[in-house]
Amino acid sequence: MSTNLMSTNQILDKIIKGTERINSKACTLNRSLLLALCYYFIDGIQFRELKTALNISDGNLSSNLRVLTKIDYLKEEETVLDKKKIKYFSITKSGKRELEKIINWIELIKKLLEEDKNETEL
Repeated sequence: MSTNLMSTNQILDKIIKGTERINSKACTLNRSLLLALCYYFIDGIQFRELKTALNISDGNLSSNLRVLTKIDYLKEEETVLDKKKIKYFSITKSGKRELEKIINWIELIKKLLEEDKNETEL
């Protein structure tokens, strides 16, 4: 029993320390999802595709993309197709590092929940 408690305390400590390492400007649900989508689509993803995937307004998407671009987690590029400007976004190296921090932090929370579940089953 004390081994599980110690393990739970260690996990909590890692979660708290992990929180300090994550950039709070990047760690919102929409921004984390934007990083993940841009990571998945290595050649970039269009604004309209992001809007459809996240089901959010143009303004909400624009403001989140602006923040992530400003802190160099995403790169914005433009191309012209049939006389229309098409914006697309891709993740930068620093954006990938931040996404990895967020994923590791979420995995710690999942581990904590699993520990709690195991303790309640005993």
